[in-house]
Amino acid sequence: MSEHYENSGVDRLYSAVWGENIHYGVYETGDEGIETATWAAKRLMAEAARLSPGERVLEVACGYGATARYLAEEYGVSVVASNISETQLARCREMAESRALDDRVSFEYADFHELPFPDESFDVWWCQESMVHSPDKERVLREAYRVLKPGGRAVISDHIFWHERLTPQERAAVEARYGMSNLSSPADYERHIEAAGFTLVEHRDWQRHAALHRAKVLARLEQHMSEFAREMDAETLENNHRSWAHWADLAAEGKLSLDFYLAEKPAR
Repeated sequence: MSEHYENSGVDRLYSAVWGENIHYGVYETGDEGIETATWAAKRLMAEAARLSPGERVLEVACGYGATARYLAEEYGVSVVASNISETQLARCREMAESRALDDRVSFEYADFHELPFPDESFDVWWCQESMVHSPDKERVLREAYRVLKPGGRAVISDHIFWHERLTPQERAAVEARYGMSNLSSPADYERHIEAAGFTLVEHRDWQRHAALHRAKVLARLEQHMSEFAREMDAETLENNHRSWAHWADLAAEGKLSLDFYLAEKPAR
């Protein structure tokens, strides 16, 4: 997936449409804009995680670093944010420096399957809508367990697929998009979390929010298609438009969801 996000056209598209948050939002009324809803999702996740000033947070697959900056500014934590896109990491560092956060937020190249961090070195492990790309989710969660201190929390939001609702053609299209065939249902996710050694503390179904967010993102893309057509190659634009329209349909039909999980590493 790193090649996808390293594509300059894709990077431009995500930045322009999604903004600094390449994440889903949570909507109170449904009338909120994309940006308001994405910040609301981060706030709800942070409150559930009970973040305290001075704690160390590891964010994996950090996108443009918006979550890392938000957590450092609003909760007084220090954040190591990691990614496998050098393009996104470069932008992350620029934004952190421009807001004088480089003493509280650092950005590192790291694959969440094999983290280059010591055992028991973080209080919180954070991952938003990225584990869907992993071919081995239990390995990702075992790495999270390893780097967390006893009593540490894993904070996760991710795409959830209802296997029994997907047609064979829809499943094939989703698997092709993500490059793997291990799409997870809610039951799969709970099993992965517990197999890694965690205790599941909380699980929230955010399907309604996923449907709203996908519809709003697609509408914003379609509103500015002519502008993007002048700035990027037609194939990249059309492929993303087709893909985003497909995800919007799946979410509206209740086949694609967004779920939130809070898990805890047992204290000694």
